[in-house]
Amino acid sequence: MSAKITRISVFTHCNDLGGKIWNPAIRWTKKYAVFVCIQDDTGRQGLGECWCFDTAPDALLAFLRTEMIQHFLGTSLEDMADISNTMITRATLTARHGILSSALSGIDIAMWDLRAQHARQPIWKTLSPNACGTVNLYASGGLYGTGKTLAMLADEMAGHAQRGFKLFKMKVGGETIQTDVARVHAVLDVLPPDTKLIIDGVYTYCADDALRVFEALPNDRIEAFQSPTKAWDYDGMAQLSKAGVPVMATEAEYRPELHEKLTHDAQVAFLQTAPIACGGISRVTALSRLVADTPTRLSLEVSSTAVALMAACQIAAADPMIAHVEHHSVHSVFFDTLRLQKQANNRHSLPDEPGLGITLPSTDVSTAYSTGDDHIAQLPRQAVTTI
Repeated sequence: MSAKITRISVFTHCNDLGGKIWNPAIRWTKKYAVFVCIQDDTGRQGLGECWCFDTAPDALLAFLRTEMIQHFLGTSLEDMADISNTMITRATLTARHGILSSALSGIDIAMWDLRAQHARQPIWKTLSPNACGTVNLYASGGLYGTGKTLAMLADEMAGHAQRGFKLFKMKVGGETIQTDVARVHAVLDVLPPDTKLIIDGVYTYCADDALRVFEALPNDRIEAFQSPTKAWDYDGMAQLSKAGVPVMATEAEYRPELHEKLTHDAQVAFLQTAPIACGGISRVTALSRLVADTPTRLSLEVSSTAVALMAACQIAAADPMIAHVEHHSVHSVFFDTLRLQKQANNRHSLPDEPGLGITLPSTDVSTAYSTGDDHIAQLPRQAVTTI
């Protein structure tokens, strides 16, 4: 008999970044994380994370509590995918597609964690028993910062190379084209010649300006140009792709029809998605099938916590369609709990334990609420909004 879901708990964490760093779209002050923990009647607990880019997590917490959790309590693991699909279909009427995708991502990841624990193997092996079991990570940083000089930027990126990374990401689009091209050259000058760089425009440029930036750089050193145009500018991305720009798009997109448009119409080099935003592990595996017969490859975005990173790594360790996974140097909550092991050729192996391979540090998160057996034990509102 399949295990039944008996309790679902939601936790939060706040990373105070102090407003001292930014990209072209946002200055980072406080970055919240929302986690879902699902317990079944065997006592096992599955962990997932939801996409949360809001000023505060309140809206997502309320949505999980009032619109989501009651549909999963008392059901079996085998039922959860059908329930999720029913909720996605219903969103045509509710117009809650985005927040629903974020919430379902956390639930889906927790479901896969439980499923793998029952199978007594890591998630990647549950997904693909004969896969390589390792992942290609790239070092992500290079943001703009208060008082951050060109030399400081170069030192930062060189430090990632010294730690063994072979692929890196930095931001562009926050200064003039001339200034940002100079920033990229300064970084490339200090990186080993056999390494490559992803430049992230964060939806800043028009296609013509993005092409100017790319043509001012040594193209053989640029792995990808992430978000070079507005997210809706498929014609612009197609124009860049035809011009030889390795476009990467677009991190938090969750709509299947737009993923297909990016792959088949814009023909991007990399379809980037965040497992905690697009619908979880189940959705990423569907995207892998989408790109399988195309030149496009997947790249997994991570800009929150070690829970999101481990979810991305578990998928990538199972799937050759995934080119790389982001290892962030700023959004790196709980990274000290990671047990990734460096292997040859910039690959990292995952811990050989059942499930996701990580648990929440209980002293560093706040309980928003926990519900089971038709009972919600919700903490005072202050505990939800003040971390």
